[in-house]
Amino acid sequence: MNDGTRDGAHDGPAREPPWAAGFFDPSHMNPMRSMILYAIGALTGLAIAGYGLFTAAGTSTRTVPPEDVALVNQRPILRSDFITQLESETGLKFEETSAAARLKVLDEMVREELLVQRGLELDFAETDQTTRNALVSTISQAATVEVTTSPPTEAQLRDYYAKHQADYATDGVMQVRNLVLPAGAKPAAAAVADQAAAALRAGSSPDEVMRRFGLIEGKRYEEDYYFAAKYRLGDEIFEEVRNLDAGQVAGPVAAKDGIHVVLMVKNTKPVPLGYDASRKAVVGDYNTAAQTRLLEATVRFLRERSKILIAPDYVRDYRPADPTP
Repeated sequence: MNDGTRDGAHDGPAREPPWAAGFFDPSHMNPMRSMILYAIGALTGLAIAGYGLFTAAGTSTRTVPPEDVALVNQRPILRSDFITQLESETGLKFEETSAAARLKVLDEMVREELLVQRGLELDFAETDQTTRNALVSTISQAATVEVTTSPPTEAQLRDYYAKHQADYATDGVMQVRNLVLPAGAKPAAAAVADQAAAALRAGSSPDEVMRRFGLIEGKRYEEDYYFAAKYRLGDEIFEEVRNLDAGQVAGPVAAKDGIHVVLMVKNTKPVPLGYDASRKAVVGDYNTAAQTRLLEATVRFLRERSKILIAPDYVRDYRPADPTP
């Protein structure tokens, strides 16, 4: 018996799978369609981002920024540095240099950058003293560049001269006879030194005083500039004798090696120089003092932001130097 239901089952439209229901109908919510479109959008976005990342100027090894002449491991060689080095090596303006000269200098700078990067990779900046000295010099120059780019005014120079006028004078010259009663030579050394000084003041010759009172004299110098005399006599004795006139005597002055009695033979005292005669020296001294101040300010800044630990055997006595004038 055939009621037509089996044959009639194939007469209607084909049934869609459940996941495809309404796939192409924009008015119908379909989860599978949403996932596929989301995936397509994500892949498209990644493709655009990747293309931009690897083709944008300055962000890829394939592109050299306009301000650079080369990139070495993403480290730039500036075009301005290239022009400066080219002109320095050739002695010509950039426009006058040949293509061969430009390529030669470019290769030199690439080689230099490769060696610098290798030095950093090997930590030469930490371990090689020559490299450390060069880095210190470079940073010091960078810290004090303001001094060379901003010359002092006349008012600043005159003010500096007024505050340091004693430093600008002719060189003083002196000749002395420095007689010494050695430490522990006699029980009444102080009294003996007094008698020796009195004898010199009375006109006795240094040689006679040495024979009578047992004083000795080291190497004798005909004349000394003040700085040399100060070094030989020591600060204390030099201050005692610097203002003496010829024939005057200083002492007795006690020192580690004994008691000194000093006869001034000749004393050509320094003569102050005026500003005009001293100006060249004033400019140099002013710039040196300004560079010192700037460098020390940089060092203080670096100290403040750093953690510095000193070994136990030095920590108690260690004090940062401050040579700022």
